[in-house]
Amino acid sequence: MSIPGLGQLAAPQPANASQTRTIRLQPFWEWRFEISFGTDLTFKLLSGTAEKDGTELALHHLYTFSGTKSKILTLQGCEFEIEGSSPAAEFLAEYHQPQDNPANSYLNLHFQLTAMRQRAAAERREGPRIAVCGAPTAGKTTLCRTLASYATRVGAQPIVVNTDPKEGMLSLPGTLSAAVVGSVLDVEAVDGWGTTPTSGPSQVPVKLPLVYYYGHARAEEDPRKYKQLVSKMAATVTSRFAQDPEAKSAGMIIDTFGISEKSTSGLDLFAHVVEELSANIIIVLGSATLNAEVQKRFASEKTSLGEPYSIVLLDKSESVAERDEGFMQQVCEASIKEYFFGTVGRTLSPATQQVDFDSLTIYRLGDNSTYGGADDGLMRVDSSQLMAHWTLPVVYASIRDSPETIRTSNIMGYVYVADIDKEKRKLRILAPVGGRLGDRPLLMGKWPEPYINLLG
Repeated sequence: MSIPGLGQLAAPQPANASQTRTIRLQPFWEWRFEISFGTDLTFKLLSGTAEKDGTELALHHLYTFSGTKSKILTLQGCEFEIEGSSPAAEFLAEYHQPQDNPANSYLNLHFQLTAMRQRAAAERREGPRIAVCGAPTAGKTTLCRTLASYATRVGAQPIVVNTDPKEGMLSLPGTLSAAVVGSVLDVEAVDGWGTTPTSGPSQVPVKLPLVYYYGHARAEEDPRKYKQLVSKMAATVTSRFAQDPEAKSAGMIIDTFGISEKSTSGLDLFAHVVEELSANIIIVLGSATLNAEVQKRFASEKTSLGEPYSIVLLDKSESVAERDEGFMQQVCEASIKEYFFGTVGRTLSPATQQVDFDSLTIYRLGDNSTYGGADDGLMRVDSSQLMAHWTLPVVYASIRDSPETIRTSNIMGYVYVADIDKEKRKLRILAPVGGRLGDRPLLMGKWPEPYINLLG
């Protein structure tokens, strides 16, 4: 006899075993798994229906997972086959009733949001704008992906906004980004969202994100710059609503950074995100204490559109896995590799070129203590200061623009510094496509750190 929410641990397998197994799930059961980096596991749905973070998996299609901690959920029951290296960890979560699984409350939330979107479309006004908050390992990003996937399955096209610089969404870590999500997500991608336009084909429709470079792992590291970028992105998203009726009625899904229960600075920055993006629904995951703080902060306030805030406390999913700093560093490294070289099913061939250091304009982002000075937080980088293995964003700006314009412009892509010849003042760089960079400035921050050697 099993207890609701608790299943049975699979029998341990040798770490390097390669085998084929068939697993059967009853309705609302979950198969939770962890795949190490450098190992692959293939998944094939044989019968029934199954989903990963809200994205419905196709029958008899081979999916390859690597370097991930995730789950397969079925709402109606399914049977699937897995092959390859044994998972580093796996667990079968059994539930006697659907309401025992927190995923049921997420599904009910989706139904309510769908009804709100339908009313918004009929009245030609803005749909629900949801901000998800919680501790660093509360499952915020997974919930945002799930809600976005559910929305696309019923024809909605919400704007998804990532305000957590620790992880990238359709971009590399160290950025804030936003994109209209109107098609299926790429469940095999490192970030779980999908791919951006690159030099190679893609089986999953690509997304067109708006990306701003923050250059730090935590929002609290540079509050002033963080707020500036959030405000800049909010203005662009608002403009998109004015031009796109479908996105306007579908609303917004906002993924936020992790907040400690008693972090005043974190709550202040979260409030800035909510206010600038005009969120009207706040989802608090798994923390009654944080929920009380959010209630206290927003109970008597209204949005910029004059709406009261709806604050909802939801249970944290039991499937949320702990991700330590070592794992997040591997995720960051895998994201950079995927950007330049693609995946197993979509191989990319980046262009390697040698350039004169003097032909590039590279700025290092200063910390918030330098703002207000003549350099406005930007410092020109000399060849002696530049380090190999650094990934630099290329900005949609000109070297003749003001420092503030350069700092707050969205980015067009990345180059990777493979090698530096300081005596000859030459750089060997990697780029998704060949060609001159022109007068586009490059930025250099503190995250992601230069610890990855792409070329061996």
